[in-house]
Amino acid sequence: MSATLGTTEGRADSGNLDIDLEELVEDIATAMAKSRSGFGIFIDEMQDLDDELLDARISVQHMAGQKGWPFFIIGAGLPNLPGKLSATRSYSERLFDYRTIGALDHGSAADAISLPMNQRGAHVDTDALRALVTAADGCPFFLQAYGKAVWDVASSKTVNLDDARLAIEIGTEQLDAGFFRARWQRATPAERQYLRAMADGHDEASSTARVASRLNRAASQLTVARSSLISKGLIYAPDHGAVRFTVPGMSGFISRQFEE
Repeated sequence: MSATLGTTEGRADSGNLDIDLEELVEDIATAMAKSRSGFGIFIDEMQDLDDELLDARISVQHMAGQKGWPFFIIGAGLPNLPGKLSATRSYSERLFDYRTIGALDHGSAADAISLPMNQRGAHVDTDALRALVTAADGCPFFLQAYGKAVWDVASSKTVNLDDARLAIEIGTEQLDAGFFRARWQRATPAERQYLRAMADGHDEASSTARVASRLNRAASQLTVARSSLISKGLIYAPDHGAVRFTVPGMSGFISRQFEE
């Protein structure tokens, strides 16, 4: 006795990412459109998507715009993300609406530290608050790190400057051990030398010619290291002939590595 099993060819199961993603989005989005709803994909650290997946998602977003599907990609990433999108698909610059999220201003940063503590019956004095806000330099993640540290170390409901200084020391050690070191370890020894030449005590953009001069090399000899660091998301090119760290505080971390 024998039996033959048949299969019914479906959709979004061809094994080809471009075709499958397009069919999946079409089916879901058109079904949701009937109830006046939409289909969205939210992507954090979008610059870390591999090239194939990024290309497929950009392509299907483009297709959705052409066919009127209620499908939207909402992504967040480092400053090198727009460049990576354009390098993947040149029309990306017209496809997406870019919003830059920079550092918090002094007042907002101070509120981020003080208001949660006030709600719990604690108070941060003026000098302590100024020290914490200055150390965080407007970076939300750093404010979280220093805010947690000062809450943990404060000996009373009134946070003073000594508490803030200890919290900054502890918070910086934790950032160095995790946030910064994870990025540093992604760089090769040659790339670390490039990063060190960029640092020079500041986080502002550096001229590629100046970096080359500090390393006593021709700029053309450093193209591979520069391109690799950009692809790894450690630096980006804000202007022609310039490079900058993708995260604030990286120069300080690098300086601390060579002080040890």
